[in-house]
Amino acid sequence: MIEKIRESLQSFKESEPGHRFEDRYRRRQQSKSGRFDLRVVISVLGGILIVLGGIVAVPGPGPGWLIVLLGLGLVAGEFRPIARFMDWAEVRLRRLARWAAGVWTSSPPAVKALIILASLVCAAALGYGAYRLFFGLGSNQY
Repeated sequence: MIEKIRESLQSFKESEPGHRFEDRYRRRQQSKSGRFDLRVVISVLGGILIVLGGIVAVPGPGPGWLIVLLGLGLVAGEFRPIARFMDWAEVRLRRLARWAAGVWTSSPPAVKALIILASLVCAAALGYGAYRLFFGLGSNQY
């Protein structure tokens, strides 16, 4: 089982960015035997639960969007439109990451400090907003 997962990850890594998820979708569809497969149900339901958990985590600080993308990655093996979306998103996220890395490496230390400070302020504001949203709705003090 673990060897099969390793092989699947290796073939995923070897696929060209922008085609990885659709290639994985094709491989999964070709390997189906035509009968009921519990792994497919577990993969889809697990992916949907992970996506829902990520959506709940998005307002707070942390990796909410990464959790959503992980769940969609699981579901993409069974649904071609989701696989195409994940390929589209991968290309754009890679482009954004290259741009952000370029900005980071070319910035002087003072700008890097301001970027870190702004990120911390945004994370604190999101955390406070999530706290007020989830725990502060019932208490009207004014």
